[in-house]
Amino acid sequence: MHAAAAKGAIDNAGRSAKLLPYRNFLRIRGKEQVGVKQAVGKRAAKGGAEKVPPVGRRERNKREKLDRILASARDLFAAKGFSDTTTQEIAERADIGTGTLFLYAKTKEDLLIMVFKDEMIETSQTAFRKVSPEAPLVDQLMQVFGAMVTYHSRDLPLARALIREITILANPDRREDVRSLMRIIYSGIGDIIAGSRSREKIRAGIDLALAGEALFGIYYIGLIGWLNGQITKQAFLKRLRAKLALSVEGLRVAPAEPATPARRTRNRKS
Repeated sequence: MHAAAAKGAIDNAGRSAKLLPYRNFLRIRGKEQVGVKQAVGKRAAKGGAEKVPPVGRRERNKREKLDRILASARDLFAAKGFSDTTTQEIAERADIGTGTLFLYAKTKEDLLIMVFKDEMIETSQTAFRKVSPEAPLVDQLMQVFGAMVTYHSRDLPLARALIREITILANPDRREDVRSLMRIIYSGIGDIIAGSRSREKIRAGIDLALAGEALFGIYYIGLIGWLNGQITKQAFLKRLRAKLALSVEGLRVAPAEPATPARRTRNRKS
């Protein structure tokens, strides 16, 4: 009995080691765990008696299964393509039953959005951190959107499938996944605008989140055109810069117009 338990522990350890690189993508769950550890540390430092209960075995098992599912889906989508990957293959690779898989995601399209959300959050946050704060506002925006374009360029068929799914969601359960991603992107763009306000002479009182949504919308429409083959990547990026420059101009304080000199009226001689 002890030998079987030891073998199970070794198998689980080996599986966890294989999945470790993929868990780096799951930033939200990782941040939650870090937040719990930090909270425990602060309470211990204050000598408080309150303790945060440890995560139970059932919750750990659920998280580990979800990690395996997303890692397996990501690998298979990259290796075989989205269309040729089946949920049965994802379940087998994750070492779970198909019925268990459907407890976490109802369809293969759900899995695609779940994988994308984690990766795009990481891509967006990295782009926001790396942006050059002293660069012109349009250049900063192009750095962020350029990182997103690079992400989609890695696998164009997968990017096309993804955009189809998130543009018109088939499963309402995935709405919050998309909303959470959009909130991060809109807020990040708003922060860039706020940081450039004095240098770029941006008008006071602008709704920064709304401005971020508007600028992202310009990018997203162009992205769809590029993925649909209506425009080349080079032309897409060139037109995107021009549109962003036009939009940023609209955010600026209007220059004071010179006063029009009064016209003199000549008295007619009678």
